[in-house]
Amino acid sequence: MPTFSWQSCFPYTVSELFAWHARPGAFARLSPPWRSVKAISAPKSLRPGTEVQLKISALGPLGFSWLLRHGEYREGELFTDEQVRGPFRAWRHRHIFAPLGATQSSLNDEIAYSLPLPAQPLGFIVARDLNRLFRFRHSLLARDLELHARWRALPRKRILIAGSSGFVGKALSAFLSTAGHEVHTLVRRTPVAESEHQWDPAQDSVPQHAIEASDVIIHLGGENIASGRWTAAKKRRLMESRVNSTQALARAIASSSMKPAVFIVASGAGFYGDTGSSLADESGSRGDTFLASLADAWERAALPVAEHGVRVVNLRIGTVLNAAGGALKLMLPAFRAGVGGVLGSGQQRMSWIALQDLLGLVEHAIYTESLSGPVNAVAPQIVTNREFTKALGKYLKRPTILPVPAAVLRLLFGELADAALLSSSAAAPRKALESGYSFLFPDIASALSFECP
Repeated sequence: MPTFSWQSCFPYTVSELFAWHARPGAFARLSPPWRSVKAISAPKSLRPGTEVQLKISALGPLGFSWLLRHGEYREGELFTDEQVRGPFRAWRHRHIFAPLGATQSSLNDEIAYSLPLPAQPLGFIVARDLNRLFRFRHSLLARDLELHARWRALPRKRILIAGSSGFVGKALSAFLSTAGHEVHTLVRRTPVAESEHQWDPAQDSVPQHAIEASDVIIHLGGENIASGRWTAAKKRRLMESRVNSTQALARAIASSSMKPAVFIVASGAGFYGDTGSSLADESGSRGDTFLASLADAWERAALPVAEHGVRVVNLRIGTVLNAAGGALKLMLPAFRAGVGGVLGSGQQRMSWIALQDLLGLVEHAIYTESLSGPVNAVAPQIVTNREFTKALGKYLKRPTILPVPAAVLRLLFGELADAALLSSSAAAPRKALESGYSFLFPDIASALSFECP
C-alpha cells in the first residue's frame, strides 16, 4: 500500500497546534483554493466516530462524494480519519503532533492509501496532488498561526458576520473560528445551525438577540460588482444591497441595550475614483465615479453607530487576491491557457491585497482600539496592470503576449470596464501601517506564490 508523509515544524506549542485543528473553522481553512470542496455534513469534533461527508469537484461539473470517519484519537498527540466510502480502495490519514522543546512542535501528516485497480496507473498523479495539497496546508497553517499569535494573550470575542456566504466571508468565518473566537452569522435562509441567525434587511428584520450578544459585528454583504453590465437597475441593486443592509444593522445596534465594541463594515478602494498618477491615503477626497459614490454611501450608512459609542471601521478593500474567488479566480483559466495579457494600455495602477492579509487586518481592527473610520485594506506595493500581468505569467510559467484592447473591454463590460479595469486605483495603507499592522505579503510576487499555489 502506498504511503505519503509531509512533516513541518512550527514555532508554537503542541497544544496551540492541536487546538487550531480542533476548532470549527479548521476544515474550511485547509480546503485547497484550486478545488471545490463542500462539506455536506461538517465534522463537529475530531473524536472517534465523528463523520464528515464531502462533495469534491474533479473536472468541471464532475466530482465525487467522500465519507470519512474519525478513528484513533489522543488529545494533543494525534487524530485519524479513515475512508468509509469514496474514491480510494483504502485511505487512512494520521495527523501526528509532537513537542519540540517548550515552544516548538511538529505536525506529520501520514497517509496510507490504495487506489482501485483501474486507477493504479494514475498513482503518480495522486502523489503529485498530495504533495501540492500538503505544501499548501502547512504553509497556510503557519500563516494563520502567525497572525493569531499577535492577539493570543487577549480575550476571545463573540463575533457576528453579515455577508458570510461570499469567498471573503467564508474564509473570514473559518479564520476567526480557528483563532478561538465564537463566530455567528446572519443568513437570509432558514438557519441550519445554532450559530446562524436569520435576517431580512429589506424588511428591516434583524435578530436583536444576536446583536446584543455580540462583541464585534462585521458586515461584508453586497451584490457582486462584477456580475454583469452596469445597467441603471444593476447600479440601483449594487447601492441598495450595501446601503440598506448597513442601515438595518446600524438601527439594530443603536436600539440594542447591549452594544458591540466595534462595527467593521466593508467598503472599497474605489472611494478615491481614478487616482491617475497620485497616491491616496485615508485623508484623500472622494472621487467622482459610481464606485466612489457607492463606497461613500456605504460608509455613511454606518456612521450613526459611532454616535452611540461604538467604534466604526470602514475597510476600503482593494482587489483581493485568492484563487478561490474574486478577480484572480476569473483570470487564472486564461493565464494558465497562455492567453492572458494586459488590459488596455496596462499603465493603470492597481490596489490589491492578499486574502490572508485581509483576514489578518480584520482581526487587527477588532483588537486595535485606536483604529477607526476609513482604513485602506491594500498592500503597500502598488503595481500597474502590466506589472501584475507579467508577475502572474512568470509565476505560472505562461506567456502574456495577448493584450485586450480597451475598446473590446468597453464593448464587453460597458461602464464597468472604465471604472474597474481601465482606471487607476492607487491607495496607500497608511493607517494600517501606523497602527502596527505588519503585512505577510507586502509585494505581488510573494502574494501570488502563496495565494494561487
